[in-house]
Amino acid sequence: MRPAPRRLLLALPALFVLLLLPASASAFPLTTCTLTVTSTDASGKTIATATGGADDATETNPLLVDWDGTVTWHGTSGDNAIKNNSWHVDVFMVPTPLRGGDANDKGNKVGDGTASVRGNAPFQFTGLYYVSGEFRGDGGSCVGSGWFKLTGSPASTIPFWIAVVLGLLGLALLVLGLAGSWGWAVLGGLFTGLGLAAVLAMLAVLPIGAWTPLAALALFVVVGLAVAIFAPKPTPPAF
Repeated sequence: MRPAPRRLLLALPALFVLLLLPASASAFPLTTCTLTVTSTDASGKTIATATGGADDATETNPLLVDWDGTVTWHGTSGDNAIKNNSWHVDVFMVPTPLRGGDANDKGNKVGDGTASVRGNAPFQFTGLYYVSGEFRGDGGSCVGSGWFKLTGSPASTIPFWIAVVLGLLGLALLVLGLAGSWGWAVLGGLFTGLGLAAVLAMLAVLPIGAWTPLAALALFVVVGLAVAIFAPKPTPPAF
C-alpha cells in the first residue's frame, strides 16, 4: 500500500488522541478508522501504548507522554479511502487551531510516523488533557475522544507559573472591582477563571472530568459580573 500523502501524515499526530476511544463510551463512537499509538521516553523505551476502540486513553488510565520522548502512530481509514477530507481537534471541548484537510486523490488508506513531543510545542508543559475531534470526508468519518497526560512536575514549567500569575492578577482585579471598578471586576473574573482552569489541568486535578476547566472559567466570569453589578459604586463628588 502506498504511503499516505504528506498533509495526511501531518494530520495524524494531531489526531492520535482523538481516536483513542474506550469502546464503552458511546458518545463518541469510533467509526471506520483504526489507530495504534506508542509513546517512548528520551532513551526510546516504550512508556505506553493505546489502541482505538480499546479501554485505553481514559481519564483514569490516560496515555502517558514524555516531553523529551516521541509518539509513534499507525492508522488506517478502514475499508474506504477518505477523500476531500477535513479534520479538527478540540481540547476540553474548546476548538483549537489544529485543523486542516487533504484531497487524498490517490485514495490512500494508511498513515504512520513518529513525532517529537518537544518539537511540537514552544514551551514544556505537563498535565491531564481531554482531546476530541473529527476526521471526515467522502468515504467515511472518524469521531472520537481520549485523555493524555504529559508527565513531569508542573512547577518546573513556564506555562504553570504564567497561569498562577494570571490567576493572582485576576484576584487583585476582583478586589479593585469590590471598590467600585466594575470594568476591572469583569476582567478579574475572566483572568482568575483562565488561570484556575489552566492550573487544574496542569496539576491533573479535574473533579468533574472534562468539564472542569470550562466550569472554573464560567464560575469566575459569573463572580466577576456579580461583583461588577452588586459592589457598592463610588459616590460622585458633590459640586
